[in-house]
Amino acid sequence: MVSETTKTTEGSSAAGQSSGSVATGGANDVVVGSKEVPGGICPVCNQPAKKRCSGCSSAYYCSVDHQRQDWKHHKNVCHPFKICSDERYGRYLVATKDIKAGEVVLKESPLVQGPAQITGPVCVGCLEGLKENQFLECERCGWPVCKRECQNNPSHLPECKFTIARGSKMSLQHFYVPHPGYQCVTALRCLLMAQYEPTKWQALSKLESHDEQRRGTEQWRNDRTFVASFIPRFFKCENKWTEDEILKVVGILQVNGHEIPLTEPPSVAVYNNASMIEHSCRPNLSKSFTSKKEIVFWAPSAIKKGERLSICYTDVLWGTPSRMEHLQQTKLFRCSCARCLDPTEFGTYFSALKCSGFKKDSDCNGLLLPENASNWFGSWICNKCRSLVDVKEISNIMDRARVDQKAMQKSNEEHCSKYIAHYSRWLAPNHHFIVDVKLSFSQIIGGGPPPEAIQKISDEKLMTKIKYCQDLIGLFEKICPAEARVIGATRFELHAALAEFGRRGVESKNPAVRSAMEDSLFNAKECVRMLSHEPSELPESKICEQARINVDSINVLLGLKEG
Repeated sequence: MVSETTKTTEGSSAAGQSSGSVATGGANDVVVGSKEVPGGICPVCNQPAKKRCSGCSSAYYCSVDHQRQDWKHHKNVCHPFKICSDERYGRYLVATKDIKAGEVVLKESPLVQGPAQITGPVCVGCLEGLKENQFLECERCGWPVCKRECQNNPSHLPECKFTIARGSKMSLQHFYVPHPGYQCVTALRCLLMAQYEPTKWQALSKLESHDEQRRGTEQWRNDRTFVASFIPRFFKCENKWTEDEILKVVGILQVNGHEIPLTEPPSVAVYNNASMIEHSCRPNLSKSFTSKKEIVFWAPSAIKKGERLSICYTDVLWGTPSRMEHLQQTKLFRCSCARCLDPTEFGTYFSALKCSGFKKDSDCNGLLLPENASNWFGSWICNKCRSLVDVKEISNIMDRARVDQKAMQKSNEEHCSKYIAHYSRWLAPNHHFIVDVKLSFSQIIGGGPPPEAIQKISDEKLMTKIKYCQDLIGLFEKICPAEARVIGATRFELHAALAEFGRRGVESKNPAVRSAMEDSLFNAKECVRMLSHEPSELPESKICEQARINVDSINVLLGLKEG
C-alpha cells in the first residue's frame, strides 16, 4: 500500500513509483507488484496476466497502464477479502491476503440511515434529538426538523413526498419515548428505495431478515402492530405494500442495523458489505465511523490470509449469559464462537464467581462456573473442590450486584471503592461487574483538567490507578483485543498516570523515572494507534489528539526524535 500523498487520479502517473507499480484511488490505494505470481485474466484486454493487485490480491493485470485504466471500476470492489457462503453461516468474509495491524479493511457508505426504531422525536434531516417547543416543521410535509436546511436533506425527500401524498401534514403532538410515528421512519425509507434508489434497494433486499425465526415472537407482534399496520393506515396506502413486505424490511433493519453514535440519540444505518461480516465475541476487526456516516473496519492486530473477518454484534464486556441472551433476542442465533464455548473465557474467568463466597468459613480459592459448559442456567461447580452451587444462589448474587451497579454513582470514587470491596467476596477478580467498576474507577482517579487534577492525588491513589489500568489492559488484550475505544482510552489513563509518576520521580530523584516515562510514551503511542480512526464527534477523538501532543512532549523530554 502507498501513502495518501502519492495517490493519483485516473490517467496520471504517481511520482516516485517504480516502473512495476502504480498508486491509485483514495482510501484503498493499491500497488501492482512486479513479482510474477500464478495469474488470471486482465479485465481490460482479456489477456493472461500475472501482476496482482496488492489491495485485494484478487484482481490481475498485464500492466500498470491497464490497472490504471480499470481503477474506476475496480476501486468499488478492491477490498482485502472475498465473499464466501455456506448453509450454516450464510455469507461471510475471508481475508484474501495478510492484513497488517492498523490496516483499514473496509470503508463503506450506508445503504440507508434513519432514526432508531425506539426513539423520541429527532430531526428527520440530521437525526439529532429535538427539544420540545424548540423545533421547526418541514414546510412541505410537517415532519420535524432542527433547522430549515434539514428539510432538504436527500434522505428525507422520499418520505416527504410520500407524506404530502397522504393529503395532510405530519403533526408532532408529544415528546414521549418511544414516539409511535418514528417507529416506521427508517422502514419507510427502505421501502421507498425501490422507487428512488433501485440499485441500493436491490442490495438491501438481499440481506438477511430472519423472517421465519422472527414470526410469532413478541418483537414481531410489536412490529406488526406499530410498523406494518401503522404505515398503510397513517400514509393511506393500503395497497402499496403487503404486511409481509413491510415486516421483511423491518427484519433486515433489526438483523443488519448498526447503531451510529454520532448523534444524540444514536441513529441506525444498514451497510452492504458490512452486513456480511460475521459475529464473534472475540472479533478481529474494530469498528468506527466517519463524520460522513461511513462505517470503517480496521485490524488492530495482523490477520492472516484465509482468516474469517469478524466483529461483535453485542457488548464484548458483558458476561457470557448476557451476550448469549442478547444475541438470541436481537439477532436470533445462539453464539458458538471460541469464547462462548470456553466457560473460562480464555482463562480470564470473566463470568466466574468465588466458591468461598457461598460457603461459611471456607478457605477454598476455587472459582465457580456452570457444571455443563453449554448451560449457564443449571448448577455451577467449583474448579478446585468440585462443590456444586445451585443456580438460584448464583442468580441471587448476580441480581444484587447488577441492581447495585445500576444504582451507584460511577463518577464517585467512594462508591466504586465500596462496590469493589463488597462484591469481591463473591465475584472473581476479573468478573465483568468488577471490571466495569474498575474501568470507571481508573478514569476518575485523578480525572479532571490535566495536569492539575492528577498532580493532587496521593501516591497510593496514583499507584492504584496504574495497577488498575495495567490489569485492565492485560485482560482486554486476552478477551477483546479489537475493542479499540476501551483499550485506547485505558492506554491514555495509564500514560497519564505513568507520566505523573515520572514527574514525581524527578523531584525525588528516583532512578526509575526514565523507565516510567518510556512506558508512558509507549502507552500514549498505543492510544493514538487505537483511537486514530475515531471521528471528531466522539470524545475518543479528543483523547487521541491529546495523546499525539503528549507523545511529542515526552519525546522532547527523553531527547528522542519527534514521532
